[in-house]
Amino acid sequence: MTGYEPHGTGTPLVLVPGLAATGRFFAPVAGELAARHRVVTVELPRHGPATVRRAAQELADVVDRLDLRGAVLLGWSLGATVAYEYLDRFGAGRISALVSVEQSPRLTVGPGWPHAAFGGLDPAGVERLRTTALTDPAAFADSLVRGSFAAGTEPDEALVAELTAEALRWTPEACATLFADAAGLDFRAGLAAVTVPTLLVHGARSRVYPTDVGRWLAGTVPGAELRVFADSGHLPFVEQPDDFVRTVTDFIARSVSHA
Repeated sequence: MTGYEPHGTGTPLVLVPGLAATGRFFAPVAGELAARHRVVTVELPRHGPATVRRAAQELADVVDRLDLRGAVLLGWSLGATVAYEYLDRFGAGRISALVSVEQSPRLTVGPGWPHAAFGGLDPAGVERLRTTALTDPAAFADSLVRGSFAAGTEPDEALVAELTAEALRWTPEACATLFADAAGLDFRAGLAAVTVPTLLVHGARSRVYPTDVGRWLAGTVPGAELRVFADSGHLPFVEQPDDFVRTVTDFIARSVSHA
């Protein structure tokens, strides 16, 4: 089963990290969030062949094992994709709200779809990245981490090294297979049918999602709120942690019933 680590009390808040990431990526905000909520950080499968379907099943196993009710799902990047899959497959019976951080419902370009990863990921690009993840995992991890910081900034090298080391806890096979699987999925129709309150968090200077995909999502997910962090790239909880905590906790306070 996917690993998980609960902290705090109150409304359950399930944090799902992205591709080649671990719960340590949420370290800048986890403590503050746990002061207000029961935070459960779920690890994606990072050994052996991995798929979004498998990750969503393991997420459901954690939600069921902990008997979480009225939980808020907060998925970042590919973790948001897993949250979309969870809602598609298991519904919102145990879920009270969704927080989608820096993700697109479709990772590759297509007719009428400009909101691909990196602004133009196509099947050839998917294959190049999949191959790099398998053959040069250190270069893949370093590029992924560095490219996640806001355009025009120079991230702290110690922080880059720390996050890259976390990324390398994934096996190359898990990273490559999960990425390739996610790249073939399309959640546009499913997100148009989401029934829970939804917060969309995006970085204005994201190099992973440089188009205005947040605006598209806000016009598609019923009643969704959009918050764009002016000084963030793909890592708003690292780059603007205080703003991130305030945004998420305010959204939960407004949107989730505590009855």
